[in-house]
Amino acid sequence: MKKLSTAVLALSTLFLLTACNDKEEKKSPSQVLAKVNDAEITVHQLNFVLGKIPQATAEQKQQVLDQLIDQELLVNKATELKLDREPNIVQAIEAAKRQILAQAAAERVMGKPAEPSKAAIDDFYAKNSGLFADRKNYEFVMFLFDKDKFNDEIIAQLDSAVTPMKVKTILDAANIPFEINEGRRAAEQLPMQMLPKFVAMKQGDILSMNEGNKIMLLQLKDSQAAPVTPVEAEPLIKRYLGTNDAQENAKTKLKALRTAAKIEYLQKFASAPVAAPTTGAASAVDDSLKAGLKGLK
Repeated sequence: MKKLSTAVLALSTLFLLTACNDKEEKKSPSQVLAKVNDAEITVHQLNFVLGKIPQATAEQKQQVLDQLIDQELLVNKATELKLDREPNIVQAIEAAKRQILAQAAAERVMGKPAEPSKAAIDDFYAKNSGLFADRKNYEFVMFLFDKDKFNDEIIAQLDSAVTPMKVKTILDAANIPFEINEGRRAAEQLPMQMLPKFVAMKQGDILSMNEGNKIMLLQLKDSQAAPVTPVEAEPLIKRYLGTNDAQENAKTKLKALRTAAKIEYLQKFASAPVAAPTTGAASAVDDSLKAGLKGLK
């Protein structure tokens, strides 16, 4: 019963969102694509789903129509079983409705973000040369150990350690347990704010990174230039800046809505979280930019 309820919930929610308006109006014969008992599947329902499938083929249209028929059969079964009255399903349908309305309002209120200017794109390219003009692929030997062991004495000794064997000797002599691995990292997989330092690294140089309660030493084994030209970078930067602008705009508009509304917490579970400092490219560069850069290897 639970599996059926889950399947019906998903399908019935989509059905309610795509078909409820059609059932309220009289349909001409040309609008009706199929009949399922007393229900009708209309061209509007089909077109709504096909909106996510540009240039759908006849086979794809037929497949979607058959899926709508199966959906209608399951919705009928859900009604027969009175699943639409079960509290968890009622709540799920209401939650889906609220989410769609909130998204629609957000799109209407926030509006479409302005396209970044050529000057802004060029400025981002120039200020992040480690991601573009000076982009490299790096090979590191990595040492991981407890942060409290990384003291001034160890740091001073590591200044002259130009080989992984020398680093290992220093850590062993200080009785510091550590893990050692080798790995490759593209520029966009490294902390964005540290890229200038990585670009300037020579073979044997070491940089340290915080990893929770651990410290990570990255000793450069080798690097290969992998630059991205301004032409290649432009669509990636444009998408990244557009996303950032949209997020900032959304924050501003939502803050205004909160200010204008009367909000009273009757129960509060925690204080607003403090924004965590950015520690890597995942927090500094969005997925589309990272994926795009990887695709340009």
